[in-house]
Amino acid sequence: MDKNKIIIRWLVFVFVIVICFGLYVLYLNNSKISIKFSQKEFGNNLQQNNFSAEIKPTEFYAPILMYHHIEKKEPQNTYYVSPEIFRQQMQWLKDNNYKVVSYDDFYKKAVGLGELPEKPAIITFDDGVIDQYTNALPILKEFGYTATFFIKLNNVGEGKGGMTWDMIKELIDSGMTIGSHSMNHDNMANMDEKTLKYELTESKKVLEENLDINIYYFCYPGGAYSEETIKATQDAGYRSASTTSHKVIHKIKNYEDLFKIPRIHIDDEIPTFVDWVQGKNLK
Repeated sequence: MDKNKIIIRWLVFVFVIVICFGLYVLYLNNSKISIKFSQKEFGNNLQQNNFSAEIKPTEFYAPILMYHHIEKKEPQNTYYVSPEIFRQQMQWLKDNNYKVVSYDDFYKKAVGLGELPEKPAIITFDDGVIDQYTNALPILKEFGYTATFFIKLNNVGEGKGGMTWDMIKELIDSGMTIGSHSMNHDNMANMDEKTLKYELTESKKVLEENLDINIYYFCYPGGAYSEETIKATQDAGYRSASTTSHKVIHKIKNYEDLFKIPRIHIDDEIPTFVDWVQGKNLK
C-alpha cells in the first residue's frame, strides 16, 4: 500500500477521534445534571452514599399532597381526612386529567433525568399510621394510584398505632414507595448532632433491614429543619427530603433545594383541595 495513503488514513482516523471526543465534552458541559454515586455494602442491600450533584436551575408545577390519617373524625381535625372525602379527592384528580406519579418520577424531574406529565400529582402519607393501610390503600388501589409512605419507626408494630412490617411490605407489593420519617418524630431543627445522626441513619437502617429495599427519601417531622439538618440528611445517604411548606411550584436551584421539597397539607374537604392542587389561595 502506498505510504501516503497510509498516512492519510491515519490522519482521518485521528481527526474522527478528536471530533468524537469534542462532541462528548460538549455533551457533558450541556447536560442538565452530573451525578456521582459511591455505594457501599449495607447489610444485604446496597445503600446510596456520598451522593453529589451539580444541578442546573429548573422550575415546574407538581403538587405533592400530604396526608396523615384517613379516618372520619368528629369534630373535624386538620390531620384527619375521612375515607369518603379522600375517595372524592382521588376522583377529582382523575376527572380533571391529573396523572398520579411516584416520588421517584418527581425526583428524576427535579434533577433533570426525566419529565412529568402536564398535570402531575404526587401523593404522600406521614407517620405510617394503621388507617393509611386499612382505609387509604384500598382506595389507592381502586384508582390505580401510587403513593409514598413516610414511616415513623417508633409506632411500627402491633398495638403502637402504626402499621406492622407485614402491612408495610404489602404497601411495597402494591407499588408504593417507602420513606423515612425518623425514629421518634422529634423536632430536628435544633437537635444536637449525635441525636440528629441517629434519627436519620437508624431509621434508614431499620427500614432497609426489615423491608430489604433501599430508602432514598426523608420527611422532616413537623416540617422542621435547619441547614445542619439538611447537611446531616445528605450525609445519611438520602436523595431528597420533603417539608410542609405550602407550595405547588418547585424551584430547584441547587443540590440543597432537593432537601427542601414543599408539599400541600390536605384537609377534609373538597373546595380547598381543588384550589390548593391548582395553586390557588395557598396559605
